[in-house]
Amino acid sequence: MSALILTGMHRSGTSAVARLVQSMGFQVGSNLLAATENNRHGHFEEAGFIHFHDQLISRFFADRAPFCEWLPLVDAETSYAEADRAEAQALWQSHLATGNGAWKDPRTSLFLDLWLDVLPEAKAIICLRHPYQVHLSLLRRGEPFLHVDYSAGIRGWTVYNERIRRVLAHFPADRVLAVDVEAAFREPAQLAEKLARFLNVPLPPAASESITPEDFHFENDLGPALENFSAYFPEATTLHQRLQQSDFGSTESSSAAPAPAIRSEEARLIEFEEANGLRKKARAMLIRSIAADRRRLTQLNRLSAEAHAEKDRLIEDLSRFNEQLKQEVYRQRSAPISDGV
Repeated sequence: MSALILTGMHRSGTSAVARLVQSMGFQVGSNLLAATENNRHGHFEEAGFIHFHDQLISRFFADRAPFCEWLPLVDAETSYAEADRAEAQALWQSHLATGNGAWKDPRTSLFLDLWLDVLPEAKAIICLRHPYQVHLSLLRRGEPFLHVDYSAGIRGWTVYNERIRRVLAHFPADRVLAVDVEAAFREPAQLAEKLARFLNVPLPPAASESITPEDFHFENDLGPALENFSAYFPEATTLHQRLQQSDFGSTESSSAAPAPAIRSEEARLIEFEEANGLRKKARAMLIRSIAADRRRLTQLNRLSAEAHAEKDRLIEDLSRFNEQLKQEVYRQRSAPISDGV
C-alpha cells in the first residue's frame, strides 16, 4: 500500500484535512495527540512520527524559535545516515501494520526528502496558508516564542515551505496535491470531491462535514493588506504564490526582489502592520497571549508548590511509619520468651 503524507506549516489546516481524509478511509494513527482548546476535534498526529521528527530537528536545526523545539528559523543541510532511513522505514512499517495508511505531522515538511527517498511511491497532500495568517494563528494560540521574537512565525513559515517546494520540484505532479486552505475551507464539499479524486476513492456522503468552517479563522478583513505583504516580505510572498499555483520550479531556492532595507524581519513585520492598520489588533492579541502565558506560569508554579507540599507530607508519613515500625520491632525483641509446654 502506498503511503499518504499529510503535511504543511503548523496552523495551516493540516488537522482539518487529516480529519477529512480519515473520513474517506485513510486511518492516520492509533496513538494520536489529544484534542486541545485550539484543535477541539484533535490534532490527528501519531506520537511516533512526532518523536522521530523532533529528534531530526534537534540534530539538524540548531537555530530554532525560543522555547520551541519544532520551528527552525534558518534552513540547514540535512545529510541522512542509513540508520535514519532504516528508522523511517521501520516506523512506517509499524504504522502500516496497525492498519494506518497515512500520517499527518507538520514537521514532515522539513524531511520530505527523507520520506520520499524511503517511500518513493507515496502521495502527498500539502496544506498552504498565507504566512501572515499563520503568524496571526500562532499569536492567537499564544505561542511564547512570539513574545521574544515577533517575526519567528514568518521566518519559520519560509523554512518549512521552501523545503517543501524544493523537494516537490522533482516529484511527480500526479502524486502531490496542494490545498490552499483559506479558499478550500470556504467550500468543504468541493474540497472533499477534490481529495476523493486525488486519492481515487469513493466520496462518503457526509465527508464534507469533517470540515467545520466555524473552527477556522478566515481573517476576512485582511484582503487588501495581504496584497501589500510582498513589499515587506517579497521572498515569502513569492514562495506562497508559487506553491498556490503548484509551481515548484527548480531545486534552487525561490528568487524574489530583495527585502526592504529595514534592520530586521521583526521591524518589517511591525511596519507592515502599522502601514495596513493591523497593528492595534495584533498588539491586542500579543497582550492577551502574554497574559495567558503568565496565567499558565502562575498555574504551573501553584501545581509545583502543591506537588512539593504533597512530597513533604509523604516524607513525613513515611518517617512516622518507619519510627512506628522500629518501635514495634524493638518491642517484640524485648518481650520475654515464655516457656513452651
